[in-house]
Amino acid sequence: MSIDFRLPMTDDLGFCNVLMSALGGDGANMAGKLLYKIGCTDFGLDGGFDARYGSEKKGTATDVSVRFCNLGTPVRQSGPTKRPHFLVVFHDDLIQPLDLGAGMCAGAVCIVNSEKSPEAIRQLLKLSGVKVVCLDATRIAAESRSRLNMPLFAVLCHELGFSDAEVMRIIKAQWPRAADANITAYSSAVSQSTSQTFERDELFSERPVPLGQGPIGWRNMHNGGTIDALTHSTINRDNRIAGRGHVPKFDEGACISCGICLTVCSDPGGLLWSEGRMKGIDEQYCKGCMRCVEVCPDTKKGRALTIDYA
Repeated sequence: MSIDFRLPMTDDLGFCNVLMSALGGDGANMAGKLLYKIGCTDFGLDGGFDARYGSEKKGTATDVSVRFCNLGTPVRQSGPTKRPHFLVVFHDDLIQPLDLGAGMCAGAVCIVNSEKSPEAIRQLLKLSGVKVVCLDATRIAAESRSRLNMPLFAVLCHELGFSDAEVMRIIKAQWPRAADANITAYSSAVSQSTSQTFERDELFSERPVPLGQGPIGWRNMHNGGTIDALTHSTINRDNRIAGRGHVPKFDEGACISCGICLTVCSDPGGLLWSEGRMKGIDEQYCKGCMRCVEVCPDTKKGRALTIDYA
């Protein structure tokens, strides 16, 4: 079934760009795939899909891009979008560290999982001339026994102009066993979200994406194809945004330096070793997935890696 549908806004190439900013494990990849499927199969659109995902991304800041265009538009772009018309933020504390307001198109719609007001989110984004939609997706997902991605997906579809009834019909068919939970989450998200449109003003102006961000290419390579190591490097990387302030508690006295933690760590830079001995946790690299805690063995002195609930 194909519905006659026209995109609410497009860029010079005819694309409506959607960017979802989340942490690995939030379900942004699944939401992006379903959005792309619905748009192309049921609403008569064309476009492209790009996502950074995988087991190594659990807990890591990641993103999903969906590009929609009307049928007949040449699809000549691939990869993530840096100029979104619709931005979906799964956690409001990702906004400032990732500078998610940079590159937003004029008139863009920002959908944010937050208990804050649209005005407070606008201040974090440092933007004017945008519409900000806020909803407590975490609470809605918990109360409906759904997942975090469903309330945000619902509001995104609603703001895109997709028929809520048609999207809910597709969701029921996609996951029949979770239909009640997902439909409850969808309906609650649309009805409980709050929004505010901000006119263009002198307080904040449109900010372009810094040249050094994004994939390595001819725009940011030196003469001869050499790479700017000061820009494209893991030096001074800070993963605490992903760990959300939670890292394992390490007791060096209980550690037998068995190395099992190294076999499961998705970012071994977070485990500090010296001369064959485990010395601690580097909070700038640890992203708080707690896999090392799960496999750390019990010894006579207890476990070396534990979760600090304080």
